[in-house]
Amino acid sequence: MKLTLTIDSGTLAGQSFELSTGHLLIGRSANCTVKFDPFNEKIASAQHAFIESRNDGFYITDNSSTNGTYLNGDRINSVKLSSGDGVQFGTNGIKGRVMIEPLPEVELPDSSTLDLPLQNRADEMQWRSISQAHVKQQPTIVDSVSKLGLGHLEVRPETNKTGKYIGIALTLFAVVFLGLIVTGIMFLNIGPVAAVIAAVVAFTPAIVYLFPIIWLDRYDPEPLWLLSLSFAWGALVAVVASFVINTVIGETVAAAAGPELGTIASAVISAPIFEELTKGAGLLVIVLFFRKYFDGILDGIIFAGVIALGFATVENVLYYGRAIIEGGLNGLVSLFFLRGILSPFAHVTFTAMTGIGFGISRESHNPVVKIVMPLVGLGAAIFLHAFWNGVAVIFGPLFFLVYLIIEIPFFFIFVGFAFFIMYRQNKILKEMLAIDVARGLIPEDHFRRATSAFRSTGWLIGSIFNGKYRATSRYIRAIGKLGLSYWHIQRATAAQGQTASFQQNPILREEVVKWRNEV
Repeated sequence: MKLTLTIDSGTLAGQSFELSTGHLLIGRSANCTVKFDPFNEKIASAQHAFIESRNDGFYITDNSSTNGTYLNGDRINSVKLSSGDGVQFGTNGIKGRVMIEPLPEVELPDSSTLDLPLQNRADEMQWRSISQAHVKQQPTIVDSVSKLGLGHLEVRPETNKTGKYIGIALTLFAVVFLGLIVTGIMFLNIGPVAAVIAAVVAFTPAIVYLFPIIWLDRYDPEPLWLLSLSFAWGALVAVVASFVINTVIGETVAAAAGPELGTIASAVISAPIFEELTKGAGLLVIVLFFRKYFDGILDGIIFAGVIALGFATVENVLYYGRAIIEGGLNGLVSLFFLRGILSPFAHVTFTAMTGIGFGISRESHNPVVKIVMPLVGLGAAIFLHAFWNGVAVIFGPLFFLVYLIIEIPFFFIFVGFAFFIMYRQNKILKEMLAIDVARGLIPEDHFRRATSAFRSTGWLIGSIFNGKYRATSRYIRAIGKLGLSYWHIQRATAAQGQTASFQQNPILREEVVKWRNEV
């Protein structure tokens, strides 16, 4: 059967919306198929109601709207529709008419070919059908998904894992090889005893520093293996490249203009440029090869922060080792207070600017923004890094004054911005997933836990003791990814662009069902 909803009043008067499978979401929100004017038609809620196709017909359901949904004059919660019914969204609100007509019979795929358990097939066929509804105007989020054939389950062929294993082997080889180079640099510069002591002092607090960064990613936690690779990039690739370049530039300038200018050139010019370039290169690698894990600004801050901490930790080993050699225990304590207490997140703040640039680029479909913003972010990172080093090297006695007046306020602004982006992501997930909660794909209790920073943390901790940590963590991640996929589809549709979320969306819905049944 095919349902046609014709709007009789309001800004959409005269427009018709068709539905054969899936659902029509109706309201003022940007992700609604039937989207009322968000400013002039506030009688309707953001996600006011939805019409969905079921095995026995079409049903309209009020989505806990403020002003109610009416069918033929009566306020309803959920009811089956008949051809000729009149609907109204809110008291004295927007009105519409429903017409239902049969569709020609089509041959359905043999259910025996589906790769889901029998008891889940009927339910999953319904949940996986993202609406084929369309309005005879600009395409919507639901239209764009349905046009890509996501209204049915597909049997995905088993992929060849040879390439995966080769990639893992090459990665492990590179990590070991670069690790040996870094170890050699440490031993040659500060000796084995000082290097071991400095490594313990540097790496132990680094574990603590990582927690607040990773905790920010509560709603869409990134896989541990990718965070580990990010840390390794900063600790190995960026350190080795920066060390070689900074040493060459510093010694060259020192030989030509004296050791003092050599130090300034290395610290204020070379280090900010090449250290931020090499750390930024790690973000570029993630965007290019692990794009599905990089959804926006918050992910940019997370990955940039982890890369920067990896770099800062290994850099601190060198500094702490030299402090031990030159000043003994007192020298180590003094430097640890400066670098480990007062400024452990200095590198994080610098590189986060590049991460924010990449995040804005990831969220945009404007080709100029996608190219320019990472460069703007990199420029900001280099400037902040150069300013920090310049104050320490050139204006040594004034360092603490500048630190109190400028660095601390800026750091708190950055932290506030990070929490704002976290809050923004929470709002996106709540809006995008509201329809799946109303339809029962995600239970209300699960949704509230997964979209709460503190409750999701408690949920994960509790799952450690009941043996369901893996299922719970995968479930929370799938819920977050699903909500963000809707958001990417909505933005791509509005910009008439493309996004891999079109293909990922049905896979993520399948993952939500899989892990939901295990938690």
